Formats: sequence, structure tokens, C-alpha cells
Amino acid sequence: MLREDRKRQILDCAKKVFASKGYHATGVADIIDACGIARGTFYLYFESKRRVFEALLDEFLELLESRVHRIDETAGLPAIRTQLRANVMRVLGAFAENPELSQMVLNEAVGLDKGFDEKLAEFYGGLIDLIDLSLVLGQQVGIVRPLDTRVIAACILGSIKEIVLRVLHGRFERLSDLDAIVDEILSYHLRALFVRDLLDA
Repeated sequence: MLREDRKRQILDCAKKVFASKGYHATGVADIIDACGIARGTFYLYFESKRRVFEALLDEFLELLESRVHRIDETAGLPAIRTQLRANVMRVLGAFAENPELSQMVLNEAVGLDKGFDEKLAEFYGGLIDLIDLSLVLGQQVGIVRPLDTRVIAACILGSIKEIVLRVLHGRFERLSDLDAIVDEILSYHLRALFVRDLLDA
């Protein structure tokens, strides 16, 4: 097996073990058993289970970051709504397509150690910066109402994280499909953020 293929195999097996047993209850032996490889083979690629977990976390955070595209605030409301919808759909889709990694990011990684906390804080801080910038630019072109962009950026991110958690745990009985959930998110946030005269028009 090629080196990159073997590394991918270890990561995929570790992802499933972490999701089923949790980070603390998982040992290197569990990952080795799941992969069906020798202990020495594992250590050719990773020095510890922490390094495996970190690689998986980095991989998923990069995926999420790639799903968020810059909004063109000058494009007009219909086009802005389309861009926002595509962003939300891509992000929620990434979580839905990767339930094991989603659980790691939202549950397992939080509070594991200072390094993981800093990594997550940096990632979420970057998302808040991006949302904040979009709100500021929206105010400058007259489509976003007066508000504290930094506070509202954190509110938007927090609400989407909570929705993801509920989707992952099957707590949205009424909203069974991703399209319906995305439409509800957009309806709520656009009415809260945009200048009312523009929405009415």
C-alpha cells in the first residue's frame, strides 16, 4: 500500500473509533485494531493518538473554511440571498456528510487541551471576522440595518452551530431535509439583519 493510502487508512479508522468511543476512551491499540495494522506501522505515520486527532481536526476545519465563500454585497438582495443560501448549504452539507468529524469538532475537541482550544478559537474567530466584515459592508451599501456587527456575527455563528448539533442528533423531527432547514435559517436571519423597507419591497 502506498504511503499516502496507508496514512488515509489510519485516519479513516481513527475517525470512526474516536466517534464511537470518544477521545479519552480511545487508545492507540484501538486504532491499530480497527485498521488491522502493526503498532510499528502506526508509529511510522503518527507519534500519538493526539497527532491523529489533530490531523483529523485540521482536515475538517480546512474543509469547512473552503465551504464559506465571500459574499458580494453589491449584487442586490436576490443575488445576496442566493449567495448566502449557497454558503449555508455548503457548510451544513459538510457537517451532514461527515458526521464523525462533526462530532469531533463540536463535542470531542472542545476542552481537550489548550492547543485544541486555541485551534478552535482561531478557526471560529476567523469565521466571525468574515461574517463581521460582510455585515459592515452590508451596512455601507445600505442593506443591513444599524447593529453591532461583532455581536451579531457571534450570534449568527452560534445559532448555526446549535442547528448543526441538533441535526446531528436527530432533534429536528419536523424539518427532515437540509433544504427546509437552510430556508428557515435564511428567513430568520434576513428578517433580523436587513433594512425592513428593502425586505418589504
